[in-house]
Amino acid sequence: MTLIGAGAVIWYAVFYFESRQNLLVTFFDVGQGDAILVETPSGQEILIDGGPGNLILPKLGQTLPFWDRSIDLLILTHPHTDHIAGALEVLKRYKVDSVIESGVNHSIPEYEEWKKVLQEKKTKVVSARAGQKVIFSANGTIEILSPLEDFSGKSPKNVHDGMIVSRLRYASTSVLLMGDAEKPIEYQLVRSQNSLRSDILKIGHHGSKTSTTEEFLREVSPKFAVIQVGRKNRYGHPAQEVLDRLAAVGAKVLRNDLEGGIYFKSDGKTIWTEN
Repeated sequence: MTLIGAGAVIWYAVFYFESRQNLLVTFFDVGQGDAILVETPSGQEILIDGGPGNLILPKLGQTLPFWDRSIDLLILTHPHTDHIAGALEVLKRYKVDSVIESGVNHSIPEYEEWKKVLQEKKTKVVSARAGQKVIFSANGTIEILSPLEDFSGKSPKNVHDGMIVSRLRYASTSVLLMGDAEKPIEYQLVRSQNSLRSDILKIGHHGSKTSTTEEFLREVSPKFAVIQVGRKNRYGHPAQEVLDRLAAVGAKVLRNDLEGGIYFKSDGKTIWTEN
């Protein structure tokens, strides 16, 4: 029995690593919140946000091999409950090598506990600023596009002003991850020198009418638009006017409330959905 079990583990490992010839991007269905896992061809695992509760834990358990209890990088776009609560659970239960956050201050219990756990675990923490890059392969990067200023310890009236926006690039394919960024950040990005053109756009603020302007969409020109949104949410997300704008640019819309989990693969030349 022991030998059979060991053999199963070995073969599972072989098949798992053989399947990682592509970049994998998973937009988890965690209800009304964001949770995105990036698995690189070289084996790194990058988690962007964690959703509003602990549902991220079984999702990771189903996605990653059972022996894998580590996350190479966790990016917290901002400390609102629907992004940080699940990320906090991951921080507690996984070995997280590094964290990138904006450092914007927000007086909620989850963020206070987040800071405490980071300190207890002595996790490396980097304060995000536009222009920073995470290089995960010779042709793969995550570039931070926002915030444009240092928000460490600051308490802006709108926490979304300190949002981390990032662009994932793997060879000639790309994914723009907007977090809950709203119109002011979109305007900043459009006027910046950064290329916004992306195959996939993770729609800002769950499809709220506060985001996804026409001018911004023209610059991004996405093939796919992903909306991380909960079923029958009390906010009425996504807004019909946002869906209309996406239809106007010809983007294929995928929503967690309708699709469940949303899965993409990229070989560096082409990116496609597994849905």
